Amino acid sequence: MKKINVGIFGPEGRMGKDIISRIKDYKNLKISALCERKNHPSIGRKVNDCIITDDVKKLVECSDVIIDFSIPEATLKLLQALQNKKVCLITGTTGYSKRDERSFLELSKKTTILRSFNMSIGINLLKSILKSCSKKIGKNSDIEIVEIHHNKKKDLPSGTALSLADSINEGLEQKAKLYYREKSPDRKRKKNEIGFSSIRGGEIIGTHTIFFFMDGEKIEFTHTALDRKIFSCGALDSIEWILSKKPGLYSLVDMLS
Repeated sequence: MKKINVGIFGPEGRMGKDIISRIKDYKNLKISALCERKNHPSIGRKVNDCIITDDVKKLVECSDVIIDFSIPEATLKLLQALQNKKVCLITGTTGYSKRDERSFLELSKKTTILRSFNMSIGINLLKSILKSCSKKIGKNSDIEIVEIHHNKKKDLPSGTALSLADSINEGLEQKAKLYYREKSPDRKRKKNEIGFSSIRGGEIIGTHTIFFFMDGEKIEFTHTALDRKIFSCGALDSIEWILSKKPGLYSLVDMLS
């Protein structure tokens, strides 16, 4: 069986390291190239029979698919190198400015890309459920999202919480405004808004609970990450699917639909 060549962009990051450690469980995949940013201390080191380089061109040439968890600036440079190449990209890079996002969308037109800010299969199934739920009961509900993460997480609300709110808004006829509760704790709740609350403590990987409060009843959905492997496995599980697609921008939600 011919194996799929997988390049890793950012192999020394937490996600990159986890993908490298878990790819051995996928008999149809092999690591073909590892690429880090210029002047990174790991350059020249051998990992899984591959030498870490800073050569993006070589990364593209040696790969059928590239997995990227880096920074927006690096991802955009990678996309430029991928133009008109028959190499797919799976990316979970976050933190794009509006300008970077426009560049990403423009460069993605000629490349086959799977992009999800959270690679958990469960979270992406939840996004589909929330869209369907908000379509049916959203306009008659007070919608709140509570997210819990470890005590070292800086951003709040989490990027995943914001993406869950996006899925809810996709199901609403009139988009709800997003409001972070801690900004004004004494402010009365308004109609047509999605509220966010955040908790930071311990070593919690991530828990997200979404409430639909209706007249006389409530529905709640909770997803809890019990192991960080769900993010790397989600990326690896999507490889064969994205290789079968035409150029365009896809997500894990598309794969699960």
